Amino acid sequence: MTLNKRLLGSSASVWMVLGMAVIMTLVVVVLAVFNYNREVRYMEKVLSEKGEALIRSFEAGARAGMMSSYGAQDRLQALIDATAELPDIRFILLTDRGGRIIAHSDAAKIGDVFLGPDRIKALAPDKDARWTIMNGDGDGSFVVYKEFVALANGGHGRMREMMEHMMGAPSQGHSGNHRWRMNGGAGSGRVLERPLIFIGLDIAPFAEARRADIRVMITTSAVLLLVGLGCMISLFWVQAYHKSRRQLKDSQIVASEIVAHLPVGLVVAGPDAVVTHINADAAALLGVRAGEALNRPVDGLLPPALVELASVSAETGHPVTRELQVTVRGREFPANVGVAPVVSDDGLSLGTIFILSDLTEIHRLQADMKQREKMAAIGNLAAGIAHEVRNPLSSIKGYATYFAGLFEEGSENRKAATVMIAETERLNRVISELLDFSRPSEIKSRQADMALVLDTVSRLLRQDAADQDIALAIDIEPGLPPVELDPDRMVQALLNIGINGIQAMEAGGGLTLCARRSGPDLVIEVEDTGQGIAEENLATVFDPYFTTKSQGTGLGLAVVRKIVEGHGGTVEVASAVGQGTTFTITIPQPA
Repeated sequence: MTLNKRLLGSSASVWMVLGMAVIMTLVVVVLAVFNYNREVRYMEKVLSEKGEALIRSFEAGARAGMMSSYGAQDRLQALIDATAELPDIRFILLTDRGGRIIAHSDAAKIGDVFLGPDRIKALAPDKDARWTIMNGDGDGSFVVYKEFVALANGGHGRMREMMEHMMGAPSQGHSGNHRWRMNGGAGSGRVLERPLIFIGLDIAPFAEARRADIRVMITTSAVLLLVGLGCMISLFWVQAYHKSRRQLKDSQIVASEIVAHLPVGLVVAGPDAVVTHINADAAALLGVRAGEALNRPVDGLLPPALVELASVSAETGHPVTRELQVTVRGREFPANVGVAPVVSDDGLSLGTIFILSDLTEIHRLQADMKQREKMAAIGNLAAGIAHEVRNPLSSIKGYATYFAGLFEEGSENRKAATVMIAETERLNRVISELLDFSRPSEIKSRQADMALVLDTVSRLLRQDAADQDIALAIDIEPGLPPVELDPDRMVQALLNIGINGIQAMEAGGGLTLCARRSGPDLVIEVEDTGQGIAEENLATVFDPYFTTKSQGTGLGLAVVRKIVEGHGGTVEVASAVGQGTTFTITIPQPA
């Protein structure tokens, strides 16, 4: 798991976080170094100004002490000793230009070499005070130094005497600003160089202050760095929090959309068995509005069988699925129901999910599939029987015709032979219908004029209708365009329906053939005013061999449905006993 996922929980790059941390660290370090250098410069300024002030005070005291020639050297030494006793002063001394000590706060060191000539030259002392940090004899000392200028006007002689006494024979040198003349005469050329004064200040307070500054700087830098990193991480946490909230909200929206558009009914109940969510499909199945179902107890909304399943699921702790006959508001329908408990990681019950799916259409499709399978089996059987029976039937009809010719007209033998011929023809007609039923529906669709199709059917039915005093009528929607179908097979289907209608009107009546458009579909209706079909027989009129007529084969309407389904359409029947029957054929048309 990467750092940004583990700590921040956001999509921020770990390199961006590290880069910002490095930049912040560099800024804090630069600020700390700048602050440290500033403190160092301040301490150096304070110590250098302190040393310079002590030197000026010492020079002033030396000038005052040189006004009298009595004990000048003793007074200078006493002044050195008194000055050295001040706080934080480690030593005070005077040297010549060669670095030899001519006066020291530790009298035992007078005459020793404090610094070599090269070091003196490198320090380049002059009338202005300078400073350096020295080791060795001045170990750990902040040393302020300059030329010792202790003369007031008229004090050259006393100073010269004191210096000659302290330094021995005067040194030779060139004339210049840094020399004292011994005689004050122009021709002497003998000069005394100015001595150098060094004051060593204790550097311990300075070092301690610097260490304290370093500690404060480190502490401050660490605090600033931690605060900065904390702010930065808090910023990422805030961003991650807002992003997580947005993602959670988006997930909730997606989940709500999925639940709302599931092709099944979904009901969610809380741990108190009160409905907290219901989608539109579930509300439609239960016959309620979604808003009205919310906050209602499940036992007052769901069927009792489904509530009992919830108890079983709660006891077992597992989902339960059943197919039940559900009754809702007086409507009974088959439903596939499922109940699943919702449990948290801690084992706490968060509620229950109920799933309902209406199986009415599925059962209808299953029934249709069984019917098609049954029809296919019957068709195969019929084809086999028709093939085996038709050939000997032709022989029987031939012999019956032969025997009929042997007997006199009107004789009983002649009548028996005639009946045999008629029954043979009827049997042949049944076999022909069997072959039509078992033969695959080879639909050859083409553009056809429905007026011509209905006129053909009417001509074929006209004689039978006239024999029974039945009025034929054709009703075609004005401007009906050509339609896509197989006109020959459609004539066969309409002829079968028409014959059934004529046979149902023994006392006369009317038979009407209609054709119209309903949206993109073609609708054909065949309506008769016959005796009608009993309600219990409506569901089986299209089954093979089902018939209520003594002379019927029960295959006519089965062939009709086969032809219509071959066109991709449907055929329906509506009838009332004593009021007639209407067959409605719907054929879809290409867009």
